[in-house]
Amino acid sequence: MDVLNRKLPLIGIPFSDLSSIIQAGVLAPSADNQHCFELRAEGDGLLLFGTEAYLATPYHKKVLSLISFGAVVENMGIRAARLGYHADVLWYPDASRPALIAELRLGRSDPNQTALDGAISARHTNRSVIFRGPALADVDLANFRQLAKGIDGVTLHFFDNPKQRAELLHLIRIAEAERFNTQAMHADIFSAVRFDVGWHASAEVGLPPAALAVEPGARWAFTQLRHWSVMNRLRKIGFHHALALRAAYLPCRLAPHLGVLTTRLPIERGAPAVGRALERIWLEAETLGLAFQPFAGSALLSLAQYREVPAETAEALRRGWTNLTDETPLMVFRLGRAERPVIRTGRQRADSFLRN
Repeated sequence: MDVLNRKLPLIGIPFSDLSSIIQAGVLAPSADNQHCFELRAEGDGLLLFGTEAYLATPYHKKVLSLISFGAVVENMGIRAARLGYHADVLWYPDASRPALIAELRLGRSDPNQTALDGAISARHTNRSVIFRGPALADVDLANFRQLAKGIDGVTLHFFDNPKQRAELLHLIRIAEAERFNTQAMHADIFSAVRFDVGWHASAEVGLPPAALAVEPGARWAFTQLRHWSVMNRLRKIGFHHALALRAAYLPCRLAPHLGVLTTRLPIERGAPAVGRALERIWLEAETLGLAFQPFAGSALLSLAQYREVPAETAEALRRGWTNLTDETPLMVFRLGRAERPVIRTGRQRADSFLRN
């Protein structure tokens, strides 16, 4: 924490408060448990920059990172409020610095403790195949919608009626099958899995296999699937469709609720806004003891700028989404009840994200 300590004179915030605010940001969700931001203390607050890895990453990963940055900022704002600061956020405050994503200006205010703050450290992805009911009451679903409604440019939809649900499940299955069918996307899936830590440990960076809810009897086979030479042979006999069934379609089909976050803003502003809404909803789910898992595939693969997606698949996804919403979908999630996972992904220390 020495790096944090050296920054304290710049913004006049006690060491313990600054550390807590940054740690809350680090605990936000990220694509494959790999944050690609850095923070700098400056003036009366914090600057959030995308790293060099973020700047060099393909378009679809940039979108995922922007969603994550929104969640990071949301967590820091929630924690700052508990500690007695109000956080004013400016997105892309300097067009001449493309790596500068957000500026958080912190000022003193009355402490405002909420249940969402208490859920920051407990929030996790639950990958259990089965999410149980009962379904939430209408008032609970309305409360989730209200959380998203407070963020400009974002809409939360619950597609729980049979026709809409069937359409969404179809899109989820198309996208997940393509992720195993295309070499570049297959590499995206498995490059983040930390097979080196084994099946009984967590990891601060990347996805430990133990957190993926792979059944013990399927672990050897799952390990082999990381090799494209194996997957390439299997996909030719349609095995990618079976994988899509297990990885996404069945878990979503069996969940009491399927939600989608859409935006009417341009992607560069809509993605962080969706990230903020996603985190609010996820934290609220945690306070209610609900299981939550996001699925970005069917939304991301429909984006025209995602060049690695075969044209036929992208067009099928775009057609399907027009039957559900006239906004841009960026995140799908399932919601229900399940036992908490024994092993979760870890996080790096807060000081590893602060730069001079």
